Amino acid sequence: MNNIHDWSAFVNIEPISATHQSSLRVLKTISGRFFLGKTSSSKIKRWISEFEREIVSKSLPKSPIDGPISVHISFRFGYNKGIRKKDIGKILWKTTRPDLDNMEKSILDSLSRVGVITEDKNVVLKSSEKCYCKKPGIYITIDKLGEYRDFSEDFQK
Repeated sequence: MNNIHDWSAFVNIEPISATHQSSLRVLKTISGRFFLGKTSSSKIKRWISEFEREIVSKSLPKSPIDGPISVHISFRFGYNKGIRKKDIGKILWKTTRPDLDNMEKSILDSLSRVGVITEDKNVVLKSSEKCYCKKPGIYITIDKLGEYRDFSEDFQK
């Protein structure tokens, strides 16, 4: 935690290339009923477990952040093999898979599960980005917002 945000953390883990969406499979129960789910050995489940262990090892808030919140997530991937030497050291946008919205879901669900936020439904303002950079990882900031937003200033111009 710092003076600028209600909670922030840099998680030193490469963002996952698989997402909840891509790991869904049609599975069958012992009784023969079909359902949509993830296998226990899926890449995303292993990654989420590792991510949650990293979050818990950071300083968690004294109690989960409740009420309307703003979340910013920066997914920072390591450079791929095709990077030009002149671009090393620069932050470059990642315009390939995985989709940003699917990556956000995994993070918000995890933040709720480990007790950083009470529920992901409380996220009323969200921004995120995905890029290539020198130091891969995930940077997350959370700010508690007031109970309402005054839109009157937006329309007086």
